[in-house]
Amino acid sequence: MLINSICKPNTNGDTHARCDRLVETSGLLLIILLLAGCASAPSILWQEISYPALNVTSDAYLGEPLLNQGHGIHADTLRVSSVRGKFAVISNATFCRRAPGSREFFSFDNRAVMFLNFIGGARGYANDVSYKQDTGELCIDDFWSGCFDASEAQFEFHTGSVCSRPNTLQQAIEYNGKSGSTLNFTYRETTGGQIAFPVTQDFTMDLNEGDIINYKGARLQVDTATNQQITYRVLKNFTIY
Repeated sequence: MLINSICKPNTNGDTHARCDRLVETSGLLLIILLLAGCASAPSILWQEISYPALNVTSDAYLGEPLLNQGHGIHADTLRVSSVRGKFAVISNATFCRRAPGSREFFSFDNRAVMFLNFIGGARGYANDVSYKQDTGELCIDDFWSGCFDASEAQFEFHTGSVCSRPNTLQQAIEYNGKSGSTLNFTYRETTGGQIAFPVTQDFTMDLNEGDIINYKGARLQVDTATNQQITYRVLKNFTIY
């Protein structure tokens, strides 16, 4: 050990004094490193989230969710469909803002960003990007990659969105249009936004029989509906809430 080698007796008789100072210094350095490590990984305050709010008039268009429910955090998000630079690639990833006002965004997928070498192979991975809201640029934090605007990449910035907690149940009802007096919907269950083991169920509602949707414990009231848009209110959340 390094400390043992330094603390060998010498002719000056100052071995113990030097060792005491070395141990104190080493102990202080260890404490500083431990504190720094703790500070760099703040805990996430997960919440049970359901939106839109109850008894508030809302609109949804064809293919959009009427009700989302699950476990996560409220945060601004970057939803990236495709970014391909010369030395980095992002495909189908969602990044959450680390803190209000911050440019830093992170993904729960540790391989959301793939760095490329000179022949196009993977040279490493990351799960964070930067977003310059004033210029609308998404930046990959890598010396070779730089920033991309909407003309160079496919991504969307959303304020007040929701980041789903990995490996937890997320539920949604989507609007699929109108045929005569019949409204079409799709119910989805996913785990952390992933495709693995999803539950997808289509169901309908006949406006001639009323204006209330009841499904999986959720209750919604339809105000108006066309094939492209629906106006409604959520009266009750899914059963688990």
